[in-house]
Amino acid sequence: MQKLSRYVIASPVFAEGRENRHVLFSTRTGQMFEVPQAIWAVLREGGFDKLNSDVLAQLSQAEILVPESEAELSTMLDRNRDGIRVNPHLNYVIQPTAHCQLGCGYCGQTHERTNLSRANEADILRDVQARLDRGPFTELNLCWFGAEPLSGIQQMRSLTPRLRALCEERGVEYRASIITNGLAMSKKIGSELVGPLGVVSVTVSLDGTAPHHDRRRHTKSGKPTFDRILANLVQLVGTAGDAPIEIKVRCNVDRENASDVLPLLRRLRDEGLAQAIQFYTAPIHSWGNDAQRRSLEPDDYAAQELSWFVEMKRMGFSVPLVPKRQPVVCLAVQPDAALVDAHGTLFNCTEVSYVPSYSTPNRFAIGDLVTGERQAEVRDILGSFNDQVEAGAFGCSHCPLLPVCGGACPKEWIEGRAPCPSSKRNMAERLLLAAAFERIDRAAADPALPEMA
Repeated sequence: MQKLSRYVIASPVFAEGRENRHVLFSTRTGQMFEVPQAIWAVLREGGFDKLNSDVLAQLSQAEILVPESEAELSTMLDRNRDGIRVNPHLNYVIQPTAHCQLGCGYCGQTHERTNLSRANEADILRDVQARLDRGPFTELNLCWFGAEPLSGIQQMRSLTPRLRALCEERGVEYRASIITNGLAMSKKIGSELVGPLGVVSVTVSLDGTAPHHDRRRHTKSGKPTFDRILANLVQLVGTAGDAPIEIKVRCNVDRENASDVLPLLRRLRDEGLAQAIQFYTAPIHSWGNDAQRRSLEPDDYAAQELSWFVEMKRMGFSVPLVPKRQPVVCLAVQPDAALVDAHGTLFNCTEVSYVPSYSTPNRFAIGDLVTGERQAEVRDILGSFNDQVEAGAFGCSHCPLLPVCGGACPKEWIEGRAPCPSSKRNMAERLLLAAAFERIDRAAADPALPEMA
């Protein structure tokens, strides 16, 4: 006996010739199908005997239909645990400095001119080596993070060849990424990133065009930054050429700058960046402070996001409509993953270091480079997230998007805020857009969504 999975989302009905249709999305598998409205009605009513064997087979393969006795939440969380257990990637985040040139109003960090010491660097190498040797791992995913990591460029230059050597000795692939404000990303440094520093992913934030961005992401002395950051981005794209590097532009959105998302997209397009970058927006959220109070209401953000998607498609940007299966939500749940800050303190979350509201010593610290991890119970505050979801602690246990969002942010849930992605409120409409965009692209090489027989 079978049942309709709780992890299925349907688009609104749309007309295809004389037939009404839906797009179905199985979040268990990440698969989408277009089906006639009559089939969706049968599925909701449980009349599976009315469907032919080919359709039933496709529905079962996509896990739109599942065994009637299956406890689906447990199945998904067990798959998450398996994904964590067999994850071949060691995720390690280094904050080479506690300094940042910017004075963003929504940032909860306190910055200071402290960089990793030589002793810290040696300890990092020992720590990464020990974690790799606990593997087996096939890849080191190294992320340079801030404060502003390019303020610690000397430490990046010093550590990179030694980290790469560690990986080479073990037959482990080395992949580096950086999340930077972009202000110091000159042509010379951009060439270093894509060259000797081995960076394959760069993320930069632009919070609108100059009038909005410069009110929010100015230097600590109040100087504007938009023009320089944009020029650096354009240079980076030119420097990268055909190199296998992804360049992401994030726009942090709240009530103040939501109206400037489209002007920013137009400016990026006019600079020739539409095909060269991945653009996305993100709501302002708490960083150990009350920044989330500036955010749009979630329903308003989700509705505006749909209009941004349409304009992105019109301008030639890639559009991140449909999320993929995400068994490993973040480094917090990975037992060997870690972040090290410029003081040599270890964490299993990227959003807690340098944040004074988390006390001194930081209540999320799991240890340090000298004495190692000594706070297993602190790691488990975030690391046991899947167990907490299974116990019903958070709304994730009832949400059909759990398999593709993973819970979004364990720290936010634990602090009493729901970090649900916008897709929770606009996934059905995203599926409708996916069907429309597929038809726009049909003349190109992309295959159509598979249809039920």
